[in-house]
Amino acid sequence: MSLEPADYLQITFNVERDLQSDDRRILPFADSLLYKRKVLEIRRLTTGVDVKRTYDVALDLQDVDKDFQPGDTIAILPENNHDEVAELLHHLNLLAVADVPYVVEIRTGTTKKKPIIPPHIPTCGTLRDLFSKRLDLRGTPKKLFLKMLLRFTTDSQEMAQLQQLCSPSGSTEYNNFIQNCDSLLHLLQSFPSCRPPVERLLEHLGPLQPRPYSISSSPLINNSTSKQLHFTFSVIDLENNLKGVCTSWLERFSNNPERSLDFYFRRPNNFRLPEDMSTPIIMIGPGTGVAPFIGFLQHRELLNLDVGAAWLFYGCRYASRDFLYKKEIDQFLQTGILTRLSCCSSRDQTEKVYVQDLIRQHNESFVNKIVRENAVVYVCGDAKNMVKQVSSTIVNCLTDVMSWSQSDAEGYMKQLQNTNRYIQDVWI
Repeated sequence: MSLEPADYLQITFNVERDLQSDDRRILPFADSLLYKRKVLEIRRLTTGVDVKRTYDVALDLQDVDKDFQPGDTIAILPENNHDEVAELLHHLNLLAVADVPYVVEIRTGTTKKKPIIPPHIPTCGTLRDLFSKRLDLRGTPKKLFLKMLLRFTTDSQEMAQLQQLCSPSGSTEYNNFIQNCDSLLHLLQSFPSCRPPVERLLEHLGPLQPRPYSISSSPLINNSTSKQLHFTFSVIDLENNLKGVCTSWLERFSNNPERSLDFYFRRPNNFRLPEDMSTPIIMIGPGTGVAPFIGFLQHRELLNLDVGAAWLFYGCRYASRDFLYKKEIDQFLQTGILTRLSCCSSRDQTEKVYVQDLIRQHNESFVNKIVRENAVVYVCGDAKNMVKQVSSTIVNCLTDVMSWSQSDAEGYMKQLQNTNRYIQDVWI
């Protein structure tokens, strides 16, 4: 078993000196400053049961001097569930000092080589803020972390279980344990006698990561009196009555009139409209994957130029419950900005139909748009299933319609990707 790292942090409370907090956080893929801006509106886009609760959020961008394009993304800095944080602090016997100013320093006499305070941990602040805004409380516990917990566990049976989980022979038990252990609170509640000092937790807990969201509006909607940005999110419901950290936090904003959040713009990728607006585009985005395409269509409308054909493939569960941005999409169809819509609702009929099935149904028109009209194809959605299935379906359509071999069709797809004519925005 690997040696446990040396202890290297120490924390002091109620320090009688001027506390100047530092922000040394690393912001992945940042392309701007960190902004704190007011949430102007949260509008629910779905109704009824058996569908995800999905919302459109409008952020105030007044005084934000940053250019962006439809298809770009922002990263939001979420907060952990406050009740979960309070329960965790209670379990650790830290409620009494949860709001008392602290200072964290390198431990005197530590044997750790070149110790540094992790950048996501402010050198001063309060534990409630630290656990709420900076620490990942849902990360998968590593064996080294469980080994550290052993030192602060007093019950012999719990110690034996932790020892087994940490051991080379306990890999199966460890894998089963981490699959069912969904939070730090759940982990510590599984070993009631375990009471680690907060310093040891800070040495092991990683940062609460920013969450990326596609921008679902055009910068052209802004004017001298109103400047805003829209994004879309669905609430993620997990097992054991847990919800996604960021989406559940955002949903609670709808009940808070004085609401603001921290965000930054991420470095842009290639998921942008063609420079030549006469280029035809095909957009494939079921569920919240449609979000950036609302920005695309809005942008093409506001440019007030002659634009190429736009074909949207969209899928939801029920046409009457979770057809996102239906009013906006209908309007784009009426104005001709959106020239064709292929839509499926997988739960409205006996046989489930998905966007890849729609592509297959319209294979000749689809292939003609790509091969003969040089359309650009955009795919936005889940990398695990949908994106792979869409790619495979398009390859099959090419072989069927063009009578190409499998390798020729795959080579053509690779060529489309290399020339930015097949562009994906995916999430895991």
